[in-house]
Amino acid sequence: MIPRSLTSQDQVTRLFPASSPLYPLVAPTFDTVRQRLDGLCISSIWIDADLDPSRAGYRPSYDGLHGRGSSTMMPFIASWMSTGPGHEGRGNQVLFLDTIDRSLVDYALEIGLLGEHSFVSSLDELNRAVLASGKKLYSIDDIGTDFDEHVVISTQLSKWLNSKDELASITAFAPRELIKDMHEVTLDDYHAIHAPGCRVFLKTNNTETAGLGVQICNDADEFKRHLDAIREQQRQFSLNKTLIIQREILGRNRSFNLFIDPATPDCIQVTALTDQLVEADGKTYRASVNYPITAANLEHIGPAIMDMIGRIWARHPEAFGFVMCDFFETSDGQITIYDPGIRPSGNTATAMARLLARKLTGRDSYTSNFFLDIGEDGLDYAELRRRLGPLSTLEHLAQHGEGVLPWGWNALCGRGLLIGVAPDEAAYAHLMVRIREATGAQA
Repeated sequence: MIPRSLTSQDQVTRLFPASSPLYPLVAPTFDTVRQRLDGLCISSIWIDADLDPSRAGYRPSYDGLHGRGSSTMMPFIASWMSTGPGHEGRGNQVLFLDTIDRSLVDYALEIGLLGEHSFVSSLDELNRAVLASGKKLYSIDDIGTDFDEHVVISTQLSKWLNSKDELASITAFAPRELIKDMHEVTLDDYHAIHAPGCRVFLKTNNTETAGLGVQICNDADEFKRHLDAIREQQRQFSLNKTLIIQREILGRNRSFNLFIDPATPDCIQVTALTDQLVEADGKTYRASVNYPITAANLEHIGPAIMDMIGRIWARHPEAFGFVMCDFFETSDGQITIYDPGIRPSGNTATAMARLLARKLTGRDSYTSNFFLDIGEDGLDYAELRRRLGPLSTLEHLAQHGEGVLPWGWNALCGRGLLIGVAPDEAAYAHLMVRIREATGAQA
């Protein structure tokens, strides 16, 4: 059982001396992060076209894009932000879609990860649940300006920090870009940005998710085809006309995740520093490999972190919660930030699982997420646990430093995203083989 976070005596670890400009960057624990989310409603539900048809042009149905039940997976990561089992009305409240695999929720309750929670079936029901709770909503997605007085992150802040056209106002480490009205873009713009051996990226600016706003052009003809399609999409749905044209950045694809709270500006909890793994299309997120939060690992990226957080608080002193940011690190050490955001990311649950593993074992582990497809309709998380055996238990993780934890599971199709924990990279590779053999997963 995980001790309740609000009674935990854990403290963050200072990594830099008070004289260092990186002094505010600290290593958190599993509980120090969760404690900061006390007293809130927590939601990691994307408001896609199924929940809000007005977003169909830039946030189409997840189930329509990726298959039935796909929208039920990401809402579970809010469990990793729960303050845990509660009493006397304290703690936070997690909101799930009512289509979520209930055996997954049962597991989170069983191990002490999840505390107070409820289920909603629509955006209106989500809003009503927040109002009934008397708490403010900490959400992965904007809910709309009409609900701003009830949320932690305003629509204005969300759209600014999750946007693509104002990147230069968010960081001094932005890439070279052209920003234009898409209907004024010509092939001259392609040739102005293009360089031998590098592709050109077209990015629309409508707070899309899952890479939907990014089109990659291998040549001028592909640039023209994508541009025509983007313009048609804009006309059909009356979307933002802003288009960002960016040269491909060649380097190591990385990310950092932070937790910020204006009440403690000298305590920026660095929840993750990763290498990002993407699919062959160059944009679709697949997994992250999470590294220990140490002074040595933060020294190089630290100045970029401090620059960005300084800019965020200068413009929005109320900014609170997870800040995610993708960046490239080139072979000569140059840092280029290309995708910040003020929200939990696809790696947040994995980062929290790494902190949980450290709490249980007392040491850092090799932690990453992986896709598992059993291919059996109706196979829920309870059945997956049965097949995994001890690998799905916290007792095994604490004793052996290895195990499987949930990111999200689609019981309709018997597939999902899971989190693997192992002592090192070699042990992790061996763990993946054993998991697939035990579960009968498709290759």
